[in-house]
Amino acid sequence: MSKCGRAKDTIPSLRRISDTVKASHLNPIRSLKVTTLPNPVNTSRAEYRLIEITLPGRGAEVCGVVLWDPGSGRIGFRMRRDWDDFAPGEDAEVLREIAADLPDKAAELGAEGFFAWVDDRLSNTVRFSAPDSTLMDRFESTLSRLYRRHVAATVRPFATHLPVRAIRAAAGGFGKDTEDEQTGWVEVPENLRLSKDMFVIRIVGRSMEPEIPAGSLCVFKPYRGGSRRGKIVLVQRIGASESGGEVTIKRYDSEKEETAEGDWRHRNIRMNPENPEYEAWDLREADRYVTVAEFVAVIEGSNA
Repeated sequence: MSKCGRAKDTIPSLRRISDTVKASHLNPIRSLKVTTLPNPVNTSRAEYRLIEITLPGRGAEVCGVVLWDPGSGRIGFRMRRDWDDFAPGEDAEVLREIAADLPDKAAELGAEGFFAWVDDRLSNTVRFSAPDSTLMDRFESTLSRLYRRHVAATVRPFATHLPVRAIRAAAGGFGKDTEDEQTGWVEVPENLRLSKDMFVIRIVGRSMEPEIPAGSLCVFKPYRGGSRRGKIVLVQRIGASESGGEVTIKRYDSEKEETAEGDWRHRNIRMNPENPEYEAWDLREADRYVTVAEFVAVIEGSNA
């Protein structure tokens, strides 16, 4: 018997309800379309619902978000992961299993069938809010933005959360000289493998669109050496203070030449934008700069 089957009556078994829905033939079973938006900076309207859980003796708390793009049929979930902090004992295991079951149920029924099912079948313990509309750029980053806005999960440094640095990277030229300090923590998607030297910063400017939208939150890992050619990197021009400096983000390219002594040196270093509206430019030999980090992923779009 599954953990859901052994749970208290206040928490329904999703698998048992699923069997009932299949037998009733009330909702046709169809495949879920999963598509990639053709242009990540284009925006459209999407629908989302908050997933609320009420435990005995506590009020309803938002524990997740489901986002649906009617244009593509894509549906996605973002659930809290700190169930052991949220609920005691077996309840935590049941909630963890429910969170894992919901995407499977949506894939089985399709978005419209899934929403009809949750409105009809789920109890007062697990319920979905009324649908609301949001402006969507990238699907995953919009889902992250909604999750961060509505769900207050436990901060688990470098397990589920990464530090946010105050410094802002300019997607153009070098940004103005600024101090670097930590301003908080942000939860990152579960599919990212974290390490204790990774961090998050916000991007200013449009030169890296559509790969990196202006205003987006992005994950970086420190540059440890090796070839940078073709990689998106964070480059800092050294400032007046130890922690300050002008910072830019670009796709790195370089050409090398051999010296008379048989060593190799850069003949030129080219900083390339992704956006064709912007021009590439060269790092000057006179600039004091350092490659700080490599780009990993966008975790939240510009309309935060």
